Amino acid sequence: MNETQLIRAQLGTEREHVIEAATACANGGCGPAGGALAPGSVLALFRGACREYLACVLGWYELRDQRLSRLAVTLGEADPRCAAVARLLALPGGAREALGRLEAAASPGTSQGWDELARFISGPWNARRDALERLLANDPRATDWRLISGIDADSILEERARFARLATLAPMGVAS
Repeated sequence: MNETQLIRAQLGTEREHVIEAATACANGGCGPAGGALAPGSVLALFRGACREYLACVLGWYELRDQRLSRLAVTLGEADPRCAAVARLLALPGGAREALGRLEAAASPGTSQGWDELARFISGPWNARRDALERLLANDPRATDWRLISGIDADSILEERARFARLATLAPMGVAS
């Protein structure tokens, strides 16, 4: 497996884990929307791990979108991918929007819940990621993938550790 394949595989793993975490919360793992949880309870610990994991990885995706946008501007209009990148980055489903929905889902007293976040992550966010992945799939240059993704050994280990913590804290009957 070459470096580009490793980076793409890690991006795929992160996407799967983001969807799994949001879905686990929507399936009751994080308790009722906006509901207060007893500090230290299994649900409170799991909710905290989900929030931390999703905030971290969705934050990485937001940074990736910013780097991709800057790269497209740098390449200029002479590169036919630039218009396509700009069009895809303008689609709904961005990481910044996902982060806003996460904040709303994790806030006490909100009417928006984890189920709404999970629908957004599985729907518009994932569709946008698919479209960007398809567009970039034909770029074999590891330097481009490294630059855009920001993935390195440290970030891979951090993602794995955060997801492992979340999986360990998952309440009985809630898959993560």
